[in-house]
Amino acid sequence: MQPGSLSHDALSQSSASPYDAVPYPSGVFAQTHPDRLGTIGRLFGLRPAPVERARVVEFGCGDATNLIAMAITLPQGRFYGVDLAAAPIRRGRQMIQALGLGNIRLEQMDLLQAPEDLGEFDYIIAHGLYSWVPEPVREKLLALCGAHLSEQGIAYISYNAYPGNHLRELTRGMLQYHLQQFSEPQEQVRQARTLMKFLSEAKPKPNQWQQLMAHEFERIQQYPDAGLFHDDLSPTNQPFYFHEFIRAAERHGLRFLAEADITDMQVAGLTEEATGVMRKLEQCNLVAREQYLDFVCGRAFRQTLLCHQERAPNAELAPERAEDLFAAADTRPVSPAGDWARGKSQDFQRGKAIVATSTPVVKAALMILGEIWPSRIGFPELLVRSQERVVTAGGQPEGLGGDGPALGEFLVRSYLIGFVDLHAWPSCFVTGISERPLASALVRRQLENGPVACSVRHQTLRIEDSLGRALLKLLDGTRDQNALIDALTAEVLSGAAELFKDGQPVTHPDQVRTSISAGLESNLRRTAELGLLVG
Repeated sequence: MQPGSLSHDALSQSSASPYDAVPYPSGVFAQTHPDRLGTIGRLFGLRPAPVERARVVEFGCGDATNLIAMAITLPQGRFYGVDLAAAPIRRGRQMIQALGLGNIRLEQMDLLQAPEDLGEFDYIIAHGLYSWVPEPVREKLLALCGAHLSEQGIAYISYNAYPGNHLRELTRGMLQYHLQQFSEPQEQVRQARTLMKFLSEAKPKPNQWQQLMAHEFERIQQYPDAGLFHDDLSPTNQPFYFHEFIRAAERHGLRFLAEADITDMQVAGLTEEATGVMRKLEQCNLVAREQYLDFVCGRAFRQTLLCHQERAPNAELAPERAEDLFAAADTRPVSPAGDWARGKSQDFQRGKAIVATSTPVVKAALMILGEIWPSRIGFPELLVRSQERVVTAGGQPEGLGGDGPALGEFLVRSYLIGFVDLHAWPSCFVTGISERPLASALVRRQLENGPVACSVRHQTLRIEDSLGRALLKLLDGTRDQNALIDALTAEVLSGAAELFKDGQPVTHPDQVRTSISAGLESNLRRTAELGLLVG
C-alpha cells in the first residue's frame, strides 16, 4: 500500500514526483480513522482525544481523499495533509473548495524541511509511506511523531514487513531486471504482469518455484495499475522486521501500542503448544511476542500504532473499557427460536463466523445489534435494552453487578476476533429514510467524476450501476420520493442511465416509471445501509 509520496529517491528529486505523472488511486482507509485509533487507544488504557474534536495530520496524504472524508463528517475536528507531489495536493484543494470545508488544509512539502511549529496532533497518520522512502525520511517521520504527538496521542504507521516480504523480494529483483529496458509507467506495469504470468506457466508440471510464481502473479493481479507501479515497482521499497521498526520508534520516545487491525494480534488457528508459547511471551515481552507471531504467520505488511514511551499501554483489556464505546454488528441467531435460560447455549452468526453464548443479556444484545445494523449503539443503552429484552422473554436479568461486566467482556473479546465492531464515535450516517433523503456531499461530488465514492462509514465503494449513481447524485435533500421517481425516469429516457429487468433494457416510459417506483424504497434502504446518507 502506498498512497503517500514523500519519496526522496532519484525520481522525486526531479521537478515532478512520479505521483504527479501517475496518480495513486484515491480512497479511504478505515484503519486510519480517528474512530478506529481512538477505540483501540481506549481499550488499551489510553485517554485519546474525542473523535469529534480530533486534530489529525496525514503525512503522504496524496490527494487527501482519506482526510477529506474525515473532515466532512467531523466538522469540529482539524485536519492537515502533507505531500511532496504537487498534482495530488492541487486536486485535493479543488475538492475542499468545492465542498466548502474550512477545517482542513493541505500543503505541498518536503518532509525533511517540515517546520518545527507544525503544532500538536492527537492522531498522526502515515499510510504506505515508511517503506517507500529513504532512511533519512523515515527517521524524520518518526521524529515528527515523537515531537508533535499529543500526550495521549496515537500515531499510525504502515510498512512492509519481514519475513513475508522475503518472498516478494524474489520476484521484485526479477521485475527490476526485466523493466530496466522500459521507461513508460503503463508499459512497465504491462510487462510486470506479462513476466509474472510467463514465470508461473513456464513448466507443464509446476514445481514449488512455479507455485510461488503463480502465487505472486495472483497477488499483483489484485492491484490496480497505479497501485502496482507505485508499490511493487517503486525504486524504494524497504521491508522491516517488527523489532527493527520498534527499535527505530523507541529512539524518538515512542512505543508499541497495538496493530490498527486488532485481529492481526490474535493467535487463533495455532496449535495448543504454539498458543501456549505466544501467551507466555505476551506476559513478559509483547514486542518479542509480536515478532515471533510474524515468524509463524509469515506476515508481509503491518499497520502499527505507536504512543509516547511514558504512556505504557495496559493489555489486560478490562471489560469496563467497553462502557464508553459504541457497538455494531450484523449478527443473527443460527436458530430462530431463542432460549433465554441460563446454561442453554445459542449460536449467533456474522458472515462465516459463529459464536456461541449461554448468557441471556449477551444473547439479547446480539439480537438487538443485528436488528439495528448498521447503526451503532452506546454500551449503556445496549445494556438496558438487552435487559429489557430478557425480561420480556420471561428471563431474569442479573442486574448491573452481573450483566454489565458480562456484556462488556463479551464485546471486548468479540472485537478482538472481529465478530463485533466497537467504535469511539456514533458516526453521522443515518439508516432511516427521511422525506427528502440526503446523500453525503462528498459522495455526490465524487460520482460526478466516476464510479468510486467514499461512504460516511469510511469505506471506498465502486458504484458501477449508472442508475444507482444517478440516484445518489439526485439525493441533495430537495426531492421527495415522487420527485426522485420523476427525475430518475427522465435520466433513463434520456439515455443518461440504464434500467434493466431480467437482463433486458427497459425503455418504454410507462415501464420505466413503474419499475423505478417499485424499487425506489429498497434502493434507498440499500444506500442507507452502505452509509451513504446523512441527516
